[in-house]
Amino acid sequence: MRFLLFFFFITFISLSQAQEKGIVYYGHIESPGKGGPVGLDFNAYLVFNKEASYYVTAKDSLENQSELEEKKIKEVNGTKQIYLGKHTLAQGKQVYYNRKKDSLWWNKKYKEPVYGREKRTKIDWVLGSETKSFGGLTCHKATGSFRGKNYTAWYTDAIPLPYGPWKLQGLPGLILEAYDDDKEMYMYFKSVEYPTDRELSVGPLEKPRDDKEYPWLSIDEYKQTLEKLAERSKTKAILIAKQMGGDVTVNPGGVETLSVELFD
Repeated sequence: MRFLLFFFFITFISLSQAQEKGIVYYGHIESPGKGGPVGLDFNAYLVFNKEASYYVTAKDSLENQSELEEKKIKEVNGTKQIYLGKHTLAQGKQVYYNRKKDSLWWNKKYKEPVYGREKRTKIDWVLGSETKSFGGLTCHKATGSFRGKNYTAWYTDAIPLPYGPWKLQGLPGLILEAYDDDKEMYMYFKSVEYPTDRELSVGPLEKPRDDKEYPWLSIDEYKQTLEKLAERSKTKAILIAKQMGGDVTVNPGGVETLSVELFD
């Protein structure tokens, strides 16, 4: 009898944990400074349980070989956009959110890897009455501002966890789709599995061995890094445009051409 009780207890715990775990698949288009969703379109996913969420995009294993090219030219409305460097990472671009610590850890890559750590930014969401259906789940509209942009988010209270793609969070249900007014940051819904008993890692974000030398930056340090990168990018873009010929348009912008996060 004691063995049976133990067996049922373990089974109950396993089922409870499965019911709290899920994964959402998104498309991820990030187009800083371009005025619309014209950037490269990557696959993305969000794994979550009741303690944490883990968002990954631009990962080598999620993309086909063409996305791994060192240089990519995309034509939008007759204008050529140049994307330089490798566009994905072995581990992907990640955002890990831990509810207990109320903090996020994330990584990006410009010329070199960048790792950041920050306290969660509270977004003052305004909940609306409009609804849409994504993957058979009814979603409610919410709007809020985050780092210089106004966002629309579609969340479902069928999954009452405060997570979302990238750094968007804090709603009474899981965000299945989100974008800013111009869709320079556009994370669109593909599918969802909830609950799931699949073996899925919900973080934390760990640095590869080759990146151990790079520190965890604060937001202020990240802002300074972006400003330095913007100056370098202007010079490099002008030189490349000259090499490519007169049909290539260069936007010698500042930080807004490198990051969808705009700081005061």
